[in-house]
Amino acid sequence: MLWKGTGDDMQISMGMTILSQKKIERSEFDRRMEEHAKWLKNNEEGKRADFSDVDLSEMDLSGMDFSYADMTGVNLGSSNLTGANLSNANFWGAYMHNADLTRAVIDGTTFYNVNLTLSKLNECKGEKTCFSFSCMWDCEIKNAVLKKANFFAAEICNCDFSGSDLEEARFCCADFDDSTFEDTRLCNADFDFARRTYWTDFTNSDMTGLSTADIDLDPDNLKGVKGLHMPIFCPEEGSFIAWKKCREGKIVKLLIPEHAKRKGSTFHSCRASEAVVLDIFDKEGNPVDEAVSRVDKEFKYIKGATVTAKEVDPNRHGDVSGIYFELSRAEAEALTDKDEDEEDND
Repeated sequence: MLWKGTGDDMQISMGMTILSQKKIERSEFDRRMEEHAKWLKNNEEGKRADFSDVDLSEMDLSGMDFSYADMTGVNLGSSNLTGANLSNANFWGAYMHNADLTRAVIDGTTFYNVNLTLSKLNECKGEKTCFSFSCMWDCEIKNAVLKKANFFAAEICNCDFSGSDLEEARFCCADFDDSTFEDTRLCNADFDFARRTYWTDFTNSDMTGLSTADIDLDPDNLKGVKGLHMPIFCPEEGSFIAWKKCREGKIVKLLIPEHAKRKGSTFHSCRASEAVVLDIFDKEGNPVDEAVSRVDKEFKYIKGATVTAKEVDPNRHGDVSGIYFELSRAEAEALTDKDEDEEDND
């Protein structure tokens, strides 16, 4: 972020967007709020508050009623909004770094593409609040009630949601790196395609009905959780055919036996404890008798043999144990031909 200009007019440069910021006198601020209060009581009197592109940074705005106000591009950096009513207000593109929104009412509020880094939203209350595409690094959102809130594609790294009620909240495509959801209610929330969920702590949370398509969770961060169901993307029962790519572009046709353990909560993380090698084909599609794992050059697939997954250190980062496979030949062939000399998996 770059600051440009001097005096009462300044500019905040955020990426490709430059927002013109203007300071206003406290008397002018008070006048607009008085007009806004009249407008809230009777839309034919007074005037809806418009603080778009205005610099209100470091101001004490606690307990004030900004409901339905136009706050587009406002600068509220380090402002005090504790207990304020922000319901249905529009904060699109606002700068709210280090703002204190403790106990604020944010019912239907729009925080679209807002900088909320280091802000406090503890004990906030609201339904259908929008945080889509916002940057929320290091936010505190503890003991809040934000049912049906929308965090689509938001950056919520290192956020603390402990004790909050986030029923039916939408977190799909959000970035969760090192966030905390301890003792949080996440019933019927949507986490589909969220990123870096492996490092997120869900201890003692209620995850009943949680949607989990294409995410990875660390079992150590799921202690005491309630209601979590992580469907796997390969057949859970019976034997089935699977495919994998090996070194030199070779394709292996596998039979996953009925008794084999299998797992895989994402489209490309399916693994089994053992497999029977049915056929092997070279890059041109010709039958061959042997292939070598792309990630472990000591692990070989021989036609007609049964292969068993190696044991992997359970304390190693990520769960990579098991024989990796794809569910179709086309998916296996589409993988890169790059051979990796790392003993991670088979």
